[in-house]
Amino acid sequence: MNRGHRLLEEVVSFSGIFDRGHPRYHLRVEKQQNCQDLKEMASSSEDSVWSEKLFKRGGLGKEASPNKIVSSSPDLPRSAPPSLSLPPSSFHEAKLGSSSHSRPVRGFQHWRAVLAIICALTIYALYRSFKYAHPFEPSSPTLIRGNEVWAKGMESLLDRGVTCDPRFATLKVYMYDLPSEFHFAMTSTFQPSLDPRNVWPRNLSNLPRYPGGLYQQHSPEYWLTADLLTSTMPERKTECTAVRVSNPQIADVFFVPFFASLSYNKYTKIEHEGEDLNEQLQRQLVFFLKNQTWWKLSGGKDHVVVIHHPNSLHLVRDQLSPAMYVVCDFGRYPEWMANIKKDIVAPYKHVVGTFKDDSTQFNSRPLLLFFQGAIVRKEGGIIRQQLFELLKDKEGVHFATGNTQSNGIKSATVGMRSSKFCLHLAGDTPSSNRLFDAIASHCVPVIISDEIELPYEDELDYSEFCLFVRGEDALKKNFVINLLRSVQADEWTRMWNKLKTVAIHFEYQHPTVPGDAVNMVWRAIARRIPSVKLALNKDSRYARSGWVKPAVEPPPVAVAENEQRTIMNQNPR
Repeated sequence: MNRGHRLLEEVVSFSGIFDRGHPRYHLRVEKQQNCQDLKEMASSSEDSVWSEKLFKRGGLGKEASPNKIVSSSPDLPRSAPPSLSLPPSSFHEAKLGSSSHSRPVRGFQHWRAVLAIICALTIYALYRSFKYAHPFEPSSPTLIRGNEVWAKGMESLLDRGVTCDPRFATLKVYMYDLPSEFHFAMTSTFQPSLDPRNVWPRNLSNLPRYPGGLYQQHSPEYWLTADLLTSTMPERKTECTAVRVSNPQIADVFFVPFFASLSYNKYTKIEHEGEDLNEQLQRQLVFFLKNQTWWKLSGGKDHVVVIHHPNSLHLVRDQLSPAMYVVCDFGRYPEWMANIKKDIVAPYKHVVGTFKDDSTQFNSRPLLLFFQGAIVRKEGGIIRQQLFELLKDKEGVHFATGNTQSNGIKSATVGMRSSKFCLHLAGDTPSSNRLFDAIASHCVPVIISDEIELPYEDELDYSEFCLFVRGEDALKKNFVINLLRSVQADEWTRMWNKLKTVAIHFEYQHPTVPGDAVNMVWRAIARRIPSVKLALNKDSRYARSGWVKPAVEPPPVAVAENEQRTIMNQNPR
């Protein structure tokens, strides 16, 4: 073997140090191919000396490209190199895989396959982790209720036995752990937890009952608290509109679990000796909230306080007025303190029983109009006495004084279920529980109350199942009676069917069901969130310059105190 052949073998053997799977394996293949081509040419060409000197200088050992021109040795006379006619299986063709002598690239393809498998497994692992994760971070996406993603997500949760998940709830609520004296300890069946640090009842699966009778009509505070308290229990089997979160940073609103209506009925309305415990709780509540970081950050705008009884929280309601109040109406509040733009109207809990399996028809209800209640009222309730004089002797009309004791509730139940229309009149306040008793009895309400604000009217069209009459028109002779007699059977039946459909929206219960009063109130609160965020963002405009716009513009102190004295002198419904 001549010297050129030995050098060629050394180059070839050196190029073999690259393993087949090494990323630079293709460089070795290129070198071997070119060396083999040149070796064959060197052995058959008369210019073998040129080839030997070419390999001796290592020209192609440094560069893989056959197109590179390599200078001749300086100790020999320059001569033109022979034309190297490369075979069809050249480097360029082999790279394109167009020749029968194409080089193997299985090592490179092998690594491509391995990388593809690794990527696929990684993507699948990420998908599984996100699918079953519970993202409590503020950046977690909001899933729009009712769309395809929400439906699939809920189906997955139901399959796993979970029906209340923060990702699928409309509202994320942080509830303060107020001492039990502010809520369930007011009930007669309350049993404290065995853990002294736990402020909630011992058995969350069997919560203490709210007091009965007329106390029930102002009980939304109880139902909302109970729903939040059990929203994260593993054994819960009903969906939730609102879910309690433990991280206040991701909360949409902050809920204050104070049974303000029950506190008024139990401690203030009843005669007692010494300081009013209701007023003590109110002052303690203000002290607590005003020292909370989250109240300070928003000025209370994103807090929810239930004051459903018109006289509840009477002592400090002006101090907490930036919060969202849940009220029955706005009859006892100045507009700067409570209004429909920032606050939520919740329905009374009806005291008559729910009319189940109602199969009555237009002709099977003998009465045309029913009203039973106090006739002599103050303020806006004066219209009751005037209408009584106009309607008491009309055929098919039951307009009588009634009481709210058990026998009065029974007679009202029978009368409403026997009447086509039920009269709702303004009393001491624009609203009363009588409207919701009528809805529960599927008796078409006739509303004569010009200042009334109705629950979730931005979602329900009350004109589909109620008749509205202006106060001035109602006092015209025969106006009301002629209006009711003009309603034909098919129109009444349409309104009656609608009543049966919407009645669920006025039912308070625990555990909740989709579309009931608890969920509807939460949805009404959720619809306030954009305006709350707008107000907070506007307030932060000049934060750097040290000026913050007041949350409300309260009246002078003397005016506010006079309003509070006036309210306290008024009797509740």
